[in-house]
Amino acid sequence: MRATRSFVARFGRRGIFLLFLTLLDALYALNLARPLPEARQTPATAYISHVLPLPVWAAMWAFVGIVCAIGAFLRRDQWAFACAMALKVLWSLTFLFGWIFYGLPRGWVSGIIWLAFAAFVYLISTWPEDGVDLRRRER
Repeated sequence: MRATRSFVARFGRRGIFLLFLTLLDALYALNLARPLPEARQTPATAYISHVLPLPVWAAMWAFVGIVCAIGAFLRRDQWAFACAMALKVLWSLTFLFGWIFYGLPRGWVSGIIWLAFAAFVYLISTWPEDGVDLRRRER
């Protein structure tokens, strides 16, 4: 219990959420960089790789993960939240446009989920940090 409090005191809730986004974005980047052979055959993967090559998508997700990791250690973390939201909105719109204009099966599902998640990231980004040590957030 004390370790948990110390962790929260060190990073704050916003910083911990950015660390969660770091993990999410890194795993998503890995998934895009090394998709399973059967995943390459799905309409969604074919579509997104037509929009941009999978290594480019993977690099974008990895970059945002790194930005979130750095932001978790800083007091001024708004830019990390902005990058995280922007990528999730881009990903969402890519799937929604694929569904609307190219008939991507169930593209609306991914589009709505990622847009809702981007809204959640925005919501967290507006919360103030209360009662946190913020020693790690000197800048």
